[in-house]
Amino acid sequence: MLVSVSTMPAKNVLEYVKQVEQYADFMHCDVCDGIYNNSIYFSSELAEQINNNSTIPLDVHLMTKNILSNAKKYVKAGANIITAQFEAFNNKNDIDKFINYVKSNRCMVGLSLEPETPISVLAEYIDKIDIVLIMAVKTGKSGQEFNADVLKKVKELAEYTKKYNFLIELDGGISSSNIQLIKNSGVDIVVSGSFVYNSNDKKQAIETLKI
Repeated sequence: MLVSVSTMPAKNVLEYVKQVEQYADFMHCDVCDGIYNNSIYFSSELAEQINNNSTIPLDVHLMTKNILSNAKKYVKAGANIITAQFEAFNNKNDIDKFINYVKSNRCMVGLSLEPETPISVLAEYIDKIDIVLIMAVKTGKSGQEFNADVLKKVKELAEYTKKYNFLIELDGGISSSNIQLIKNSGVDIVVSGSFVYNSNDKKQAIETLKI
């Protein structure tokens, strides 16, 4: 299991990166514009600062409108993965433009689904993307309780990996109490916010999720 540590709970992100970069596989950069949801968080300038001061890969999650213009900022800032909320797009053409742009810039590209969105909406994109990010909580706020119902979606999605080459990422309320269940469902990458951040031993917390 790969672990992507979320920046969202951290007050001093650059200091937090130093604490976890040796142990985490990715730094999960939660980008909120206050339009798609109520939060405003994580600038492209901050992503660039992390990239200039660390070698940890940046896993950027766009919870924004104007997705293509935001994707361009984070590509320039050094993102390694850029995933966008499916629900934030206006139409299919915008989704295609986003996927093509990110892939053309040698980044992994993903689409993310809110807990209530069925995976069937991804049918025509599943062969074009590298990652599907399933949200186990509503986007925009750290520390929410894990919704186990989304594991049904994960198991359904895992069937598609037999034919298509993509990774399944899960975000929201993940901890030592549910990680085994999550692993058994077919998840490849877990995103951890509060569990790692609130741990006194962040190395141990991350290793617990890598089982």
